[in-house]
Amino acid sequence: MRAKGRTQGRFFALSGLKKLASPPGSPYPLLIVDSRGLPVFFLCEWYRRKIEADPGRTADTYLDMALPWAGFLLRHEYAWNAPPDRVRSYLVEFLREDVACLVAPDSKREEGLLVETTGNSPLSKSSLSVLLAALTSIYDTLIDAGYYAYPNPLRSERVVALKREHIRQIKNAGAPDHARIRGESWQETNRAFPTNHFRQRRGKVWEPQVVLEPDAVQQRMRETIDFMVLHATFQRDQVILLLLRQTGARLSEVIEMTVGGYRNARRAGRALVKNKGSRGREEKTIYFTPSLDRRLLDYIRTERANYDPQGRKRLEELDDHDPLFLTQTGKPYTRAAFYYHWKRLFTPAQQPLKKAEQVSFTPHDLRHLRVTRTVTKIRKDAKGDAAAEAALLEGFQHLMGWRSPETMATYTKTMNKRKALEMVLADEEENPSDRPAIGHLETSEPAGRKGASHSPEVALPPSCEDDELRWYEE
Repeated sequence: MRAKGRTQGRFFALSGLKKLASPPGSPYPLLIVDSRGLPVFFLCEWYRRKIEADPGRTADTYLDMALPWAGFLLRHEYAWNAPPDRVRSYLVEFLREDVACLVAPDSKREEGLLVETTGNSPLSKSSLSVLLAALTSIYDTLIDAGYYAYPNPLRSERVVALKREHIRQIKNAGAPDHARIRGESWQETNRAFPTNHFRQRRGKVWEPQVVLEPDAVQQRMRETIDFMVLHATFQRDQVILLLLRQTGARLSEVIEMTVGGYRNARRAGRALVKNKGSRGREEKTIYFTPSLDRRLLDYIRTERANYDPQGRKRLEELDDHDPLFLTQTGKPYTRAAFYYHWKRLFTPAQQPLKKAEQVSFTPHDLRHLRVTRTVTKIRKDAKGDAAAEAALLEGFQHLMGWRSPETMATYTKTMNKRKALEMVLADEEENPSDRPAIGHLETSEPAGRKGASHSPEVALPPSCEDDELRWYEE
């Protein structure tokens, strides 16, 4: 079952800053103001430039994480554009006092500091990665714009120089990993020379969560989604739920679909979406069934037309940049709005199940489920032919939009490990003579478990879209 993550509300409340809509004619898409109503220039300028370079959700995610840092600087009257050593000392103070982190020198590296969350931290480990990545982005952007006169304070110039010299010695240093001609992988290079001055303690390597008991658990998840589709108030949510289940796409990729992305795929049952890291370009193709394609077209002609500001009913009447999914007010549908409807549907969908059989999952978990099911089917269809299996897995990797083959390899290794565990447990069940007599076993059960049903549970990831920032720790 999915564990509840720590709330970030306490962290965001630290800033004391507000985001306001810009007045007509303003060059800034968003104004960030302090308690006196004065604009925080460096954040406004950074956000403007970031959103122009990458129209996706990254700018807004980074901004939310950077607001408490900016509020901290203003409260202490610290200059954001101070020399790097001063900025680093401010950041150490912020991480220790406001984020309740442990900060200490990295004894195993040339230079740098190790940062670790504690039980009092308002942020999880993955959210801390986002915070550090956001601050790095702010200084990178403002350095390029000429507003910060020093090197990025969140990067170690000494390690940057060492890494640059090391790369010169690598055979085919500029080649991508998939070319398989580089002397060492980029991951190996980055881990050997982490250029970030603030680094998190390296813990468990990311491992996808794979369903251990697929038949029982997947059936419950399918029944839950079927119920939600049947009882959804809006056609829009019905289509989105089915797209998530069929394609394994990320929620953001589906929510942000445009008319152009759907139309320019040029074939029924396909759409171009913005992949993670594509900087707002619609370059990833998702595939869905003809029946779902008909549902999508019906939504465009009926419900969407009712909420379209111009009342357009036909696909050819819409512009390429128009969002495919609209709210009742005619605005683009958002993740927050979708989650509101998801929660309203999810609770009654679970009620028909016994308490021990209920499963907790999020839209992102449907992506992991799709991978688990597809890889299992590929292995079955390959019938032990290693070459055929490898070719099918490579094709599936491209369908999912994974740039690195390591993601696919990690999934398959995890599934191998789970399969081995199943075999060991099955062997124990088949050989009762290997076990001691019942009389020699402890028969007491843990508190709260006596008489409980031992039906399988879903193994789900600790947080959504957590692995995309692993690069920061390298």
